[in-house]
Amino acid sequence: MTSNIVDIGSTPGKFKYILVQQGEKYIICGDPNLEYHGIIALQDIGDESTNELKVLGGGKVLVDFNKKQINIFGDSQSYGAADHAKAKSILQEKYTDFNISTKKPAD
Repeated sequence: MTSNIVDIGSTPGKFKYILVQQGEKYIICGDPNLEYHGIIALQDIGDESTNELKVLGGGKVLVDFNKKQINIFGDSQSYGAADHAKAKSILQEKYTDFNISTKKPAD
């Protein structure tokens, strides 16, 4: 079985993320310190072999580690919307006891 990679850090809050495919493996990258999806791609996957990597889309993630809640929603102006259902299933592999939703949270 291929291991997927999730890197959304440990800082709570709302920030952008991208969904990347490398062969049969999927990678979710997000960083609250980066403003654009393209910068996330360059910083987090720029050193990898770009021949094998494909950015599938992006969006936003809202993480509350205390409440064990993650919301993934929205899209990327650079890459379009990620398959949030796919991203949810990948996040659920790492955060097994979290409530993960693909709906935009109420403001």
